[in-house]
Amino acid sequence: MLDKMAFFVSVIRTGSISAAARQFNISVSAGSRWLQDLEQHFGTQLCYRSNRLLEATPAGQTLYEEFSPIVDSAERVTRKLEDFQDTEKGHLNIACTPVYANHFLMEKLAGFSRDNPKVTFNLNITPWALDHAATSDLMISANASYQGYREKDLMLVKRELLQTPFVVVASPGYLSAYGAPSHPDELKSHQCLVATTLTGSNDWIFKQHLETLIIKVPKTIEVSDSDLLLQGALNGVGIAYLPNFVVEPAIMDGRLDVLLADYETSIWSLNLYYHSPQTASAAATKFKNHLLDFPL
Repeated sequence: MLDKMAFFVSVIRTGSISAAARQFNISVSAGSRWLQDLEQHFGTQLCYRSNRLLEATPAGQTLYEEFSPIVDSAERVTRKLEDFQDTEKGHLNIACTPVYANHFLMEKLAGFSRDNPKVTFNLNITPWALDHAATSDLMISANASYQGYREKDLMLVKRELLQTPFVVVASPGYLSAYGAPSHPDELKSHQCLVATTLTGSNDWIFKQHLETLIIKVPKTIEVSDSDLLLQGALNGVGIAYLPNFVVEPAIMDGRLDVLLADYETSIWSLNLYYHSPQTASAAATKFKNHLLDFPL
């Protein structure tokens, strides 16, 4: 019954029976039966279910609030016990923002795995990595610092991996067709490519001297992946506001032009979050050190 209660906690956290089933390595049908068994055991409905929505009933919310700390405590105990095992073994759950995953993560994993072939990984690529802190060993997340981003109150250690300014870019083809803006306010009449996961909204920040401008640009195309925005800019779809390291190669070879270079922009910060040494597994600590020892 304890496994089924832990499964229920995972269902509420992920909002999905199928996602929780993957975490527990069971089939979706088995997961559904576990929920039914749990409801029969307690004699009450624990979830409201529909095709697109799954949320706790008042009874389910009580079970979730009372039992989720126990699940988290069990995870911490598991990590501690792994320290008594062969330190070359282990399994790591990593939640990672797409831009880091697409540009750096596999290279880091390859370097680590050559020396630690018995360590296995589960990668959850998501713009909302910190939402998975309870079920992940390490989280790699990013934010735009000017946006007044308020970090979650998590019992985690934070280390910065990368800090870079945003750059406004467009392709020569787009600029020949629509012209280049000479002032940030002119962006309102352009086609703009937006990733709210990068900037928190469709507000683009510009600073010059003592003046700060917050420009709400049109959402011509909105996606959650910066590399798709890059492809849109390269194909002349519109103007993009992206971290410098994402666009620098295309700027250097002339495929993209920098716009509004006289203005400062927001700072994009990429951070590694991990559990304290008292609760982290040996494998998690070793991979964390690998990431920090070999910066971008």
